[in-house]
Amino acid sequence: MNEEIEIKVFLKNQKEVEEKLKNIAKFVKEKKQTDEYFVPKHKDFFKFNPVTEYLRVRNENGKNCIEYMFCHFDKEGWLVKTDEYKLKIDDTEMASEILKKLEMIHKVTVTKVRKVFDYKDFEVCIDFIKELGYFIEVEAKKMLGSLEETKKKCYDVLSEIGADWEQTKNMGYPLMILDKKKS
Repeated sequence: MNEEIEIKVFLKNQKEVEEKLKNIAKFVKEKKQTDEYFVPKHKDFFKFNPVTEYLRVRNENGKNCIEYMFCHFDKEGWLVKTDEYKLKIDDTEMASEILKKLEMIHKVTVTKVRKVFDYKDFEVCIDFIKELGYFIEVEAKKMLGSLEETKKKCYDVLSEIGADWEQTKNMGYPLMILDKKKS
């Protein structure tokens, strides 16, 4: 299991931030990720906001895996950290078929293009999701004090790189897309 300490916000000035990152950070790679989200027949993870758990099959430039995530929130309902369980697989189509045969329901597919930068003690990702627009994710590579201090330092990175951003309260891409489809 891996623990992630990260923030994700809507990014209003993607071009400016990307240019700044090119000058002050190390560009790592660009990747396309296709995530298929599944829910058990008896429990729709996406009926709840915030979503506390999810199961996905990910194809990332041929590097495939099944992931189960469990999210921890504070008393105000803000994401604190995520427990990440990941299993590498060879064939995402077969994994999806197996889940369907086990009566798991395909809920939504999220396709994103992600640009990854290495900046100090952080991984900074600029994500583009066709249905939603641009987002920026800042993940601490290690604990930088307490959980609260580490989260704050992730937000500090947004200021350092000149991000014009808007908070999105604990709604991951799948729930955002599902909500948009309802409208």
